[in-house]
Amino acid sequence: MQMSKFLGISGTGWLIDFLIYLLLTIKLNLDVGYSNFISGIPALTFVFLVSTRKIFEYKSDGHSLKMKYSIYFLYQMILIVIISLFGKVLYSIINVSSFYNIVIIKKYSKIITKLIITPITMVLNFCVMKILSEKY
Repeated sequence: MQMSKFLGISGTGWLIDFLIYLLLTIKLNLDVGYSNFISGIPALTFVFLVSTRKIFEYKSDGHSLKMKYSIYFLYQMILIVIISLFGKVLYSIINVSSFYNIVIIKKYSKIITKLIITPITMVLNFCVMKILSEKY
């Protein structure tokens, strides 16, 4: 049950992330890695605030919510840097692959990159959020 609720909240967070990412990469032509980093911050804040209140059991005798957010934010910054670097590499691979000649891949390679890295981050985020909310 928690996982399905988390996917719903994360889906909304992902939409926030994705729309900002599109604005930065498509409209402003910013680098994929930088755009992924910037777009992740408002999304992760939204997911943390809603998840700790609506999905996971908040362990009030542990760390304060502010402390948990700080830990989650630090974890996310590390994850976003790693995933953004991975996204840049993946984007480069897509652009030099033989598939790049397919019109739809050429036109949407930035979006395809984001769609590939998203499931990785969602699973990791669920695990970290569950541990952080319910164990500490």
